[in-house]
Amino acid sequence: MIISFDQAAPWKGRPSIYSYIRDQGESVNGSLPDDVEFWADSKLRWASGALDGVLSHHAAGSEREEEVDEIVELLAKQSQEMKHATRKALYMKLVTAQISSMIDDILEQVRTHPGIRPEPVFHEAVWLAEHGAHRNVVKFGIALLGLFQNEHVKELLLTLGRHDEFTLYTAVAIRNGMDDSNEVLWELAKHVHGWGKIHLVERLEPATQEIRDWLLRYGCQNNIMDEYLACICARNGGLQGALSAEQVDHELYEGATDIIEALLNGGPAEDIDDYEYAPQVLSDYVRLAREMCSTVKHLSVMLHLHDFLAQEEERWNERMSAGWTEQLRTDTIEAVQVILAQSKWKENVLDAIESGESVHRYYGIACAGKLGIDIWETLYHQLAEDPLQDSLYLQLMKSEDTSRIRKLVQFAEEHLPLQDMATGPGDEMGLGREFIAHQCLDSILQSLDRFAGIGERLVKAGLNSPVVRNRNMALRALEGWDAASWGDQLIGAVIHLFEVETEEAVKERIQALREAKGV
Repeated sequence: MIISFDQAAPWKGRPSIYSYIRDQGESVNGSLPDDVEFWADSKLRWASGALDGVLSHHAAGSEREEEVDEIVELLAKQSQEMKHATRKALYMKLVTAQISSMIDDILEQVRTHPGIRPEPVFHEAVWLAEHGAHRNVVKFGIALLGLFQNEHVKELLLTLGRHDEFTLYTAVAIRNGMDDSNEVLWELAKHVHGWGKIHLVERLEPATQEIRDWLLRYGCQNNIMDEYLACICARNGGLQGALSAEQVDHELYEGATDIIEALLNGGPAEDIDDYEYAPQVLSDYVRLAREMCSTVKHLSVMLHLHDFLAQEEERWNERMSAGWTEQLRTDTIEAVQVILAQSKWKENVLDAIESGESVHRYYGIACAGKLGIDIWETLYHQLAEDPLQDSLYLQLMKSEDTSRIRKLVQFAEEHLPLQDMATGPGDEMGLGREFIAHQCLDSILQSLDRFAGIGERLVKAGLNSPVVRNRNMALRALEGWDAASWGDQLIGAVIHLFEVETEEAVKERIQALREAKGV
């Protein structure tokens, strides 16, 4: 992080983060006023709240005891005598601190520090949260507010909490400092869609039927991974009881589809084998699907469910002690097969792929592959309309038909700006819209190892790309080719890359390739 401050005050002349979020109204985007500074020395820019989210779910705490002590001492000093110089020193320390990994230790010390005066600390916390122009400062202010009853700054917390970068801190502060915290968390959960929603739903108590209904219908969906919330929503929302009804409303069926899809996917959280009511829920979902399964997304879940039910017997031996019976499994898979056999699906899948709507096309492509529907030419024509669609290159390269691969490679050679992309090796990660052409190239290169001699121009462009993954994927292709299929120019490109390669791991891979191929 590169920070340069005005000598008088590091927040002077900068918009406060609170006012920035407040002025956006309900449509809060992922940006923040300190983005340029905060990410200045990082090649990877995390999504809002992602860094704190990953650390809170998958990492241990901090070992920065000295820095924690310094921050707490400055806060204690400020609470004893409010001074601009002390506030400035504390502010500057917070800007570069790794707040997410330190905050629990900081708060523990604040609770027990003999020099802390509570009332001035509360006022300082409000000031930092409201006027801070840097995210770590605002997070610290919000966290401090969680040590106090804070209903009278509810608007401040709810405003900051609408931005995913601050929802975790806001959720903890609300839960610790408001008598009606559960209702407030639920209200806030309706306005966030990323990591913030994950943090809120994880902390939301299913205290009322209204909350339970919301969890089943809308609680699981988020922009990160539905898998984080699927089991939580199924349990806390009472999915078993809700789906046992003879009929359900459309919103419940759609919400159950999201939950079941995520449970079947598995991932970083509990999955279908962790959910104790899975046998009955899946059986009831399929029963309801006889009338309600109508979209390609529903179809995709049915196909996924069929794969789950048809898994090897070893898996099912374990499941038989967890509520399943052989009769229930057999009945459920037969009911799924009846739904999959409906004649409407081929037309529905093709309509979804041709709709141009990304979600429908995604599910349509997934279903076509499992149903054996040939959509290669359809996707190729869609690519011709917009040659910078990396996901289509990825799908089209799954073909085993060499003539089709030649056709696609020729198209890419004619439509990707290969000369502009081959600027020499660098350390770029290749993320963002400015690297979309490199992403398209990557989608082709990673499958070219199966087609020796096809796509030499693309491989050469990959070898000379500033994106590290492009170079690795070009080398992967050559690792799959017999050296006899290499032309002189390709051999020269490999030798040249070895001489100029900047990444040691890539250079070692080139050396191993040359030794293996005798180049």
